[in-house]
Amino acid sequence: MNTLAQINEIVAPEGLSSKELENLIQQPFDLCILCMVMLKRYRQTLHARKEAEYPVVLPYLLVITQKQLRIINYNSLHSIDELITIPIVKRELLLRVEVLLRSRLLSQQMHTANKKLSMEIEQIRCLETDIRSSLERERTLNELKSRFVSMVSHEFRSPLQVILSSSQIIEQHGDRLSLEKKQQFFQHIKANVKKMNQLLNDVLTIGEVDLKMFKADIKPINLSDFVHDLIEEICLTSEQHRKIAFKFYGGYNDVYVNENLIRHILINLLSNAVKYSSPENDINFTLRCQDGEAIFTIQDKGIGIPCEDKEKLFGLFQRASNAKDIPGTGLGLAIVKKCVDLYAGSVELESEVGAGTTVTVKLPIPQPAPVYR
Repeated sequence: MNTLAQINEIVAPEGLSSKELENLIQQPFDLCILCMVMLKRYRQTLHARKEAEYPVVLPYLLVITQKQLRIINYNSLHSIDELITIPIVKRELLLRVEVLLRSRLLSQQMHTANKKLSMEIEQIRCLETDIRSSLERERTLNELKSRFVSMVSHEFRSPLQVILSSSQIIEQHGDRLSLEKKQQFFQHIKANVKKMNQLLNDVLTIGEVDLKMFKADIKPINLSDFVHDLIEEICLTSEQHRKIAFKFYGGYNDVYVNENLIRHILINLLSNAVKYSSPENDINFTLRCQDGEAIFTIQDKGIGIPCEDKEKLFGLFQRASNAKDIPGTGLGLAIVKKCVDLYAGSVELESEVGAGTTVTVKLPIPQPAPVYR
């Protein structure tokens, strides 16, 4: 019959010192055959080694005399997997070793299979998360579409009716209308077409932001020049003439930004400030660039926002209760909030009815690296 040395590799032969044995216990092995002296001397080291292998089985086979077996404290055997008594029967020893090694191999295979299964479960969970995200995104888009369709019947009905009635009057009674009266009806048509066009543009912007179509559009710009151009654009295109006083503070001005997102944020905030403030009051706009952050503050002295309306105004199709007589789509601040969130920034709104509104937007802005010539 073969010996253990012929069947398996012996990594701890007899004659090793205590230090050599303790070091050897820390090295990889598949089975430890030990006596009571070894068990008492290296109990903690052996226990720690076994714990480190868990959940893989690291079997310990204790060689013990009949006398030791009768007096042993069984609590000291909690790390031992199998016993064999002296005198040892060679065939019995080989069979016990074979069974213990097989149990270790099976536990290794099970551990590997469990790790693979855990990875597959994690992949399934990730896939499930992706599917849930896709479904949630689809649900959000469907909700947006449903709300848009519902709103079309309500919001578009009034301007369409004005356009239809004005065009019918011109068509049926144009020969009897004065030039001034015709011009008045044409202005009604143009104003309501403009209103519908603005509504469509706002809805499209919401959709683009939801789909994150602006996310990668980062480029270097001179931020104060960009703001100056936006203010000029607002002043030229707005039917309400307001003075916008702009001040820039900061140690740097050339930054990397997502121009489209910032444009949507500022255009909507400035348009609101112009729309809801009186001609005799200036709109104050400050920009601070510091510590990798751009802080935009737009302050008007307009009608203000009731306290109970503040929280809801960043939602879709929401308007303040005191703004019902002023034309608007209820999408401006929703666009601002979605753009700011996509930019990983923050927006704060302070307002008092009759005193005005202050909106502060904070956005992260990396500064371009200097160019050395």
